[in-house]
Amino acid sequence: MEFKKIDALAVKLRSARPLNVAELRRLREEFAIENTYNSNAIEGSMLTLQETAFILRENVTIGGKPIREHLEAVGHKEAFDYVIQLADDRTELSEWIIRQIHSLVLMHDNQNRGTYRSVPVMITGSAHTPLQPYLVQPQLETLLLDYTAMKQDLHIIEAVSEFHLRFESIHPFIDGNGRTGIDS
Repeated sequence: MEFKKIDALAVKLRSARPLNVAELRRLREEFAIENTYNSNAIEGSMLTLQETAFILRENVTIGGKPIREHLEAVGHKEAFDYVIQLADDRTELSEWIIRQIHSLVLMHDNQNRGTYRSVPVMITGSAHTPLQPYLVQPQLETLLLDYTAMKQDLHIIEAVSEFHLRFESIHPFIDGNGRTGIDS
């Protein structure tokens, strides 16, 4: 694959740094809001982009909207902020971190958040059948080991893409896999 154009754009972006604190905070906030809105919309949330922004900026609820959708927006944003902090600290991805991200994404579901599924699942609209539950943890461990090697052998975009594809294929959780996989 050809990543020269992306690498050139990354160099151009780095040359514009450092951004001041206010600029960086505004860019991250806008990206987090749009990412939260789009990710939750894929999952069926009826919140608009403006409502999502209002919830995340003002910490309020929108009348007539399910509390679950509010909690999903807040949880996704908290997971996003957590991942940004991990990236800033250059923390290696681990099984524990993935479970923490999932716990934030699924903050509305105390029973399942951060817990691997114990039942088989089907992905609606997909021909792919995820692994049996007893294979989830060993396959995730293998994926994390492989990811370390992938980051050394592949362009980072290719390594992250491969990780995400394999993570979604494992489908370790009952719900919230896509949002967790994107954040991871």
